[in-house]
Amino acid sequence: MIKAITDTIYKIDVPLPDTPLKSLNAYCIKGQDRHLLIDTGFNHPQCFEALTAALDELGIERRRLDILVTHMHADHSGLAPRLAKEASGTVWCSVGDGEGINNFAGVIDEEARTYFANRMVPHGFSRQQFKELIVSNPAIKYASPHLSFMPVKDGDELRYGGYVLRVIKTPGHTPDHITLYDAERKLFFAGDHILGSITPNITRWPGVRDSLGNYLNSLAKISRLDIALALPGHRAQIENTQERIQQIEAHHARRLAEVQRILADGPANAYTVASRMIWEMRYPSWEDFPMPQKWFATGEALAHLDRLVVMGEAEEQTRDGGAVVFARK
Repeated sequence: MIKAITDTIYKIDVPLPDTPLKSLNAYCIKGQDRHLLIDTGFNHPQCFEALTAALDELGIERRRLDILVTHMHADHSGLAPRLAKEASGTVWCSVGDGEGINNFAGVIDEEARTYFANRMVPHGFSRQQFKELIVSNPAIKYASPHLSFMPVKDGDELRYGGYVLRVIKTPGHTPDHITLYDAERKLFFAGDHILGSITPNITRWPGVRDSLGNYLNSLAKISRLDIALALPGHRAQIENTQERIQQIEAHHARRLAEVQRILADGPANAYTVASRMIWEMRYPSWEDFPMPQKWFATGEALAHLDRLVVMGEAEEQTRDGGAVVFARK
């Protein structure tokens, strides 16, 4: 389905098979010389068919199409290499997330799988669970192949369809997530930095000590912008961005307090903390969570635990055998 946002900006609903998100909001900006597609959907036939049909309906010539990937997750980047090859266009992406896409493209290799699993095994996620995750997580199954991209950084400007789009680095959801802002129209392409009816997943990333702290700093950065309309990567557009930012900040404050209460019962690993947190999901219990949702929840718990450590309110302890637990200070 296509929805006109302005006379040159269109939202394209791209289905996301096997995910609770249901669909991606891809955005196409029609220009005189070049067009820009913001995000793509999974590397999956259903996504490709829906997206290309919409581009055809909009009269987008592939040879004049460029692509911007807001971040590395497969539901946003999966089709970028295929579309770029067909269009011979430029793919814009941040250095960190572009490299992340290409590193993740090797997860099918046993060595990469082992590295990926080791991120969570010390925190209570078993290797058997990880094996189940590999075959059930659409973010792994439908990830992008190797991506050739043109790097963009904070403050760069892209011009399409009469818009001057300033690149704003917003790390948190991923280490090098980027958004776009047109100051004249007060228009903000949010990627997964700000979502309207759900909160973006924040997890620990390799080499990042405080993903949640980075995310909260990025929210504060965006709160200083004059935004009339935010166009997120999923669900409905956001007409009061300031209010939504305050709601998300309050959500994470409640989450931090919740994790503190859980640790009051004694040291626990991230998986155990996640199993005791309250999640707005339609499953009777933690045991009924699909494996991808357990993975995301454990990562989210870990990001909040990391934040408490940085705040000086908890400590991380490594025990015999490499298991990691967190305790209140």
